Amino acid sequence: MIRPVRRRSLAGLAILGGGLVLAALIAWRATHAPSPADPAPGPGRDVRTPDLGGAAASGRTPVPALATPPGAAAPGPLPGSLEGTEADGAVTADAGGHLVIDLELRRLFDHFLAATGEESPAAIRARIIAVLRARLPAGAAAEAIDLLDRYLAYRDAARRLAPPAEPRAGLAQVHALRAAMFSPQVVQAFFADEEAATYAALDRRDVMSDPARPAAERERRLAEIDARLPAAVREARAAATAPLDEIHREAALRAAGATDDQIAAVRTANLGAAAAGRLAELDRSRAAWNDRLARFRAARDVVLADPGLDDAERRRRIDALLEQSFTVPERIRIEALDRISARPAPP
Repeated sequence: MIRPVRRRSLAGLAILGGGLVLAALIAWRATHAPSPADPAPGPGRDVRTPDLGGAAASGRTPVPALATPPGAAAPGPLPGSLEGTEADGAVTADAGGHLVIDLELRRLFDHFLAATGEESPAAIRARIIAVLRARLPAGAAAEAIDLLDRYLAYRDAARRLAPPAEPRAGLAQVHALRAAMFSPQVVQAFFADEEAATYAALDRRDVMSDPARPAAERERRLAEIDARLPAAVREARAAATAPLDEIHREAALRAAGATDDQIAAVRTANLGAAAAGRLAELDRSRAAWNDRLARFRAARDVVLADPGLDDAERRRRIDALLEQSFTVPERIRIEALDRISARPAPP
């Protein structure tokens, strides 16, 4: 079964810090890509205000819902970006037949909305509705369609917000829009982890950018920020940083004199036997590549040092060495490595 390439933790958009802290300002835009073809709400459409999405009686913004005829044709072939994928997320109903509102429902919406620009908003909406009706009882499907229309209207409104002057102001602006358009239950389910992650990213940026803060105090504050994150965000962060953590751990072990067998044992303990085996194969491939590269460079050095050769003959022999030893993609890689190594060191 092919897993969809676009599946991702929405709450994890800004958890990695560093250069990704900009996601704190635009994380909400990342899932609301502009679509000039999106229909603007117009007069004469049926206005539905379900309890799950927000009701006019409670002060939340009413949302015009686009009608879908009961006998509408099924959506056509998937657009290119969704080919070979299965619908992301999940939809469920409770024992009473009502829609269960959780982050998986938003993921389902966003899976199909990732094709914005490849097909019309009406076609995307029809795809989502077809899935909702296929997976839910009639009552829950109607609730889900109402929430879908509110979510589409929210995305359109979010795109129209004026760019904020400061990231925290932008997040507050988006949160206010969400509170106006959704019930607290939906805001919590759809956006709470994402908002927590983006605020944490900003907090981490502030700590890291303070040169007067002692290192011990900086580490303590960073630990406090991470501890406040929701469990799902902490898990996403750990999963995202695990490969880098493993690289640093192995580098420290090798520096301390660990053998290959000891490294393999640590990998098996931390990652499992299958992953440890794949890493061992990667080590062998890397070692073989480094050996081939070293032998080529040694032969090239001999050619470059030969005083009896003119520049044209040196180039011809070096090209012959490259062709004998490497494929075309590998030669491109070697040229890139040579350009990098030739760059002057920064002052």
